[in-house]
Amino acid sequence: MISLNKILCSLLALLTVMCLALAKPTAPAVEQAVSPVPLLKPVNANTDDDANANANAADAAAPAEHHYLVTQAPALSQLPELPNGCEAVAATMLLNWAGLPVTKEEVADALPKGEMPTENDDGAFVGGNPEDVFVGNPYEAGYGIYHKPVYVTMNRLLPGRLQDITGTSFDNLLSVIAAGKPAMIWATENMDTPYLDLEWQDDQDRLVEWYQPEHALLLTGWDDDYAYMNDPMTGQQEAYTLSDVKNVWELMGSQAITVN
Repeated sequence: MISLNKILCSLLALLTVMCLALAKPTAPAVEQAVSPVPLLKPVNANTDDDANANANAADAAAPAEHHYLVTQAPALSQLPELPNGCEAVAATMLLNWAGLPVTKEEVADALPKGEMPTENDDGAFVGGNPEDVFVGNPYEAGYGIYHKPVYVTMNRLLPGRLQDITGTSFDNLLSVIAAGKPAMIWATENMDTPYLDLEWQDDQDRLVEWYQPEHALLLTGWDDDYAYMNDPMTGQQEAYTLSDVKNVWELMGSQAITVN
């Protein structure tokens, strides 16, 4: 008589054989699909070469810093002798830098002079034109003078050495300083926004519009933030925000004189 345990063991062995027979082999394509895939390098992962290349590119893209300063251009004060003679003093500093040992008083005396505006019998204001003459007296009461007559006077004192660059762009003005030459410019005191102070007619019935607080200075340097200039009002080198200088200089007609 066969025991129950032997029957159970036989049945278990039979079931194991049937399961092995029914099992299918894994296809090669499936094996490939489930095989581990090598990880790719992340796009933003840098090797040493990549890091060096990126650093060089960053250096090339970074804006260059600028700093230019003209040497041998001592500042002069207009006070107390020339309370209204900033143009004469700025011109003197430029001439001195160019090698002409002239004084501010000699330059002031050489400038052509015209009358201060006064009211005539018809109630109109008439006077000299700063495009032609110094309106008033640089030693006493006066308005001022613009680039044309100043250039003519300076060229007479130092023939062939001066250049009137009025009307040039601000970038070109800065390039003059970068080339190592100072420039006399027309702006305002403290770079304040100019305002129309008075209108009058000259002797040729031309309208004169006078803007205050007109001021002439000697531009001697600049960097990315500031312009540096000899200021006749203080007798020292002053720093003014570059954007303010550009704005005021252009509002005052982009007037400038330099040395060839």
